[in-house]
Amino acid sequence: MEVKLRDELELRNGKSPPRRAKMGPYPVYGANGVIGYATEHNANGPLIVIGRVGSYCGSVRFCDTDVWVTDNALICRAKNPDETRFWYYALQTCRLNEHRSGSGQPLLNQRTLHDLSVQTVAADDRVRIAGLLGALDDKIVANQRVVDAAETLMVAIVESITAYVALSELAVRSTRLVNPSDFDDVVANFSLPAFDDGGQPQVVAGASVKSAKFLLSAPCVLFAKLNPGRPRIWNVVGLPSQMALASTEFVVLSPVGIDTSALWSAVRQPEVSRILQQRVDGTSGSHQRIRPDELLDMPVRDVRRLSAGELQTITYLGELCHARRNDNVRLAGLRDTLLPPLISGELRL
Repeated sequence: MEVKLRDELELRNGKSPPRRAKMGPYPVYGANGVIGYATEHNANGPLIVIGRVGSYCGSVRFCDTDVWVTDNALICRAKNPDETRFWYYALQTCRLNEHRSGSGQPLLNQRTLHDLSVQTVAADDRVRIAGLLGALDDKIVANQRVVDAAETLMVAIVESITAYVALSELAVRSTRLVNPSDFDDVVANFSLPAFDDGGQPQVVAGASVKSAKFLLSAPCVLFAKLNPGRPRIWNVVGLPSQMALASTEFVVLSPVGIDTSALWSAVRQPEVSRILQQRVDGTSGSHQRIRPDELLDMPVRDVRRLSAGELQTITYLGELCHARRNDNVRLAGLRDTLLPPLISGELRL
């Protein structure tokens, strides 16, 4: 059946951002997700946040708690509150970004959304479909919480060490480059965007990667040179089956006498990023890059001083993170495969 969004959804604009509070209980949503926290809210969950302004207009986020939505986004609810999560998934099939107007500052307005039609299932099936897709997303969120907790513990175990050594005693730099003409048909690309988007390499056609990359042939730690104040440090516990490539924006660190998780725990200490940030202060943001030799000279906590039990725990936690991230890739793939045919009614529960 085909319906107009105006018949199913209620929309209203958000408001100017409130005063931020680092420990505030309410997430503040802009056009592309959470941008901070506040002590007050202007929308009660469950609801959908739709990006309204800028390059991210048309993005959708589901919130099951109370939040503050800024004027760069729209607050959206189903007229039947039980269907709100279903419509979060249904909106993902509408290609909302293609309905924006304006060239300088793209804009998605309520009138445009109200007039959109969507092919969808009868009301009786919507809650069950949302339950299935939501269960997959809930498991992804639970896995990410496990990863966050495990990585916090890894850093905390190493924080107890008081002895320091130069990073060059724990790792060597790998610099083997490979040109696009030598890429396999399919490659796993360890890029900065891939790190930001869940910490999993992007499996893409080799022909789509246009610049030389580092070739990864063994587990390693990737340390981003760009903007060290925002650490992007990748614990590559295991390599994918595809040809593994890493952006030249990373320093590729191969561990010496320890495993990658112990090495990651040493370089992920907050003091490392803080010192590196101080060394690039005064440089404009787009040029804040650390030099590889400077990184290798950095004093880091000597993880070789840990007990065998502590090292084994760090190894286990690193493998746990790797497994949960791989699980999330599979879950997201299943969700993305099921979503369009379930929403349209092509596939029935």
